[in-house]
Amino acid sequence: MVKIRAAIATAVLLTSSAAFAQSAMPSEKVITFVQKAPAPKERVVVKEKIVVGQALPDTVVVTPIPDETGYAYAIVNDERVIVEPSTRKVIQVIQ
Repeated sequence: MVKIRAAIATAVLLTSSAAFAQSAMPSEKVITFVQKAPAPKERVVVKEKIVVGQALPDTVVVTPIPDETGYAYAIVNDERVIVEPSTRKVIQVIQ
């Protein structure tokens, strides 16, 4: 019984880790799209430092990425960032 519980716990952890990794690591297609996306006509600047895992301020416009419902992007403080659309949390800062 203990082995079964351990196996189930391990499976749950691996599944949740894989799901997190998928949402945390955008594909090359997403990264390339964000790198090539046109910058807004007016520069967007906020006081807050852009940090992975933190939500962007509500004043920042987040643009959905076509055919990639789990990702959106913004260009703020001259940085291109990939965000989770529902929470506005920064997933990755593109260098």
